[in-house]
This record gives sequence, C-alpha cells and structure tokens, in this order.
Amino acid sequence: MSVLSLRFTDEEYRVLKNYAKTNGISLNRAVKDAFFEMIEENYDLECFDKAYAAYRKDGRTYTADEVEKELEAGE
Repeated sequence: MSVLSLRFTDEEYRVLKNYAKTNGISLNRAVKDAFFEMIEENYDLECFDKAYAAYRKDGRTYTADEVEKELEAGE
C-alpha cells in the first residue's frame, strides 16, 4: 500500500475534519472519496463531450426501443 502526504491550511483541515465527522467517516476516507469522485466527474464529462461531438456531427438520435434492440442484437 502506498502513502500520500497532503498539506492543508488550518481552515481547509477544519472543513475537511468537520465534513468527515458529520458523515461518520475518517479523514482518509473523506479525501479518497473526494479524489475519486473528481476523477469520475472528469471521466463523465469527457464521455459527454465525445458523445455530444458525435451528435453534432450527424445529429442522429435514438429512441429507447432502438437502443434496446441494438443492445439485444449484440448479445
């Protein structure tokens, strides 16, 4: 297991500590959750940007039925 050292201002530490206490989690869990949530949000935004660019290119949309049929065909 690796260890990462972070430096916080006193105010940042107080906010983080209060957040962790309010949510009944450790400081480590609070920082890890926030970090991985940020990664997930960035990934979601990247996927959206790619999908929106594809939509703008051809303008095609799909109904829920079309998507379902496409997914079933791929099984």
